[in-house]
Amino acid sequence: MRDREKIRKIEIFTTKNERILECARNYSFPVKYIDDRPIDDILMIKGNGFPVLPKNTPVAVVIATNAGDRIKYDCRVDFSSNFQMNITLNSDKGKELEDKRRYYKIKTEINCRISDLTRGDEVTAYSPNLYGKIQDINIGGIFFTAEGDVEYSAGDVIGFTTVLGDNRLETAVKVLRVQRAPEGGIKGYGCSFVHIASYQEEMISSYINYLQIEERRLDRERRLLEREEAERVGGV
Repeated sequence: MRDREKIRKIEIFTTKNERILECARNYSFPVKYIDDRPIDDILMIKGNGFPVLPKNTPVAVVIATNAGDRIKYDCRVDFSSNFQMNITLNSDKGKELEDKRRYYKIKTEINCRISDLTRGDEVTAYSPNLYGKIQDINIGGIFFTAEGDVEYSAGDVIGFTTVLGDNRLETAVKVLRVQRAPEGGIKGYGCSFVHIASYQEEMISSYINYLQIEERRLDRERRLLEREEAERVGGV
C-alpha cells in the first residue's frame, strides 16, 4: 500500500479505538534501512499540533483507498513530536476491515443532475445537463436511472450533483453494471463512487443514518396506529 493515487485517507487509532490523527496529504513512505538493507516499511506524517506519544506506543493505522477498501495495520510508533509522527507499518500483516455501513443500501427517490461522461480517454460535457434519479445509495455507490436517450456502459465515469438533506453532493461514479429489464430496456445502473473525499463520505453516511432514523420513526408510528385501531375495533 504505497501508491498515493490509490489512497484516500490515513487514520491513526489508539488500542482503545480512539482516533489520534487523520490525514489525506502530508504523508510519505520513506525507506528504512536495517543492517544496510532498504526496508520500505515506514509511514511518515507531518503537520502541526500532533499528540506526542512515547516510542514503541502500539497504534493501529487504517488506510482507506479510493476503491472503498480499508486496511488496518497493528503498528508501533518510531518517532513522535508535535510536528511529525513515524510509524513502522508491518505491511505484510495488514487486515482488510469490513465497513457494514458501506453495504447498507437505503432506498431513495433523489433527483440528480448529470454534468459529464468520461468514456476511455474521451470526456463529454453535457450542456445543458442531463437528469436522473438515484434509486438507492450507500457509502460505496448508487443505483440510478437516467432520463433521456443516453445509455451508459460498464466502465463509464459519470459526474453528477445531487442534494442529500441539507447538503449538496458533487462527485463522480463509475458504472459497474447495467441492469436490463426482461424486454431488453435499461432499468438502471449500479455504480461505485470514485475519488470521494472524507467529508463527502461523512455527508453520505449522515444522510443514510438520517433516513434509517426516519424509517424507524415511521415504523413506530405505523405500529402505534395499528394497535390503536385494533383496540378501538375491539372495544366497539
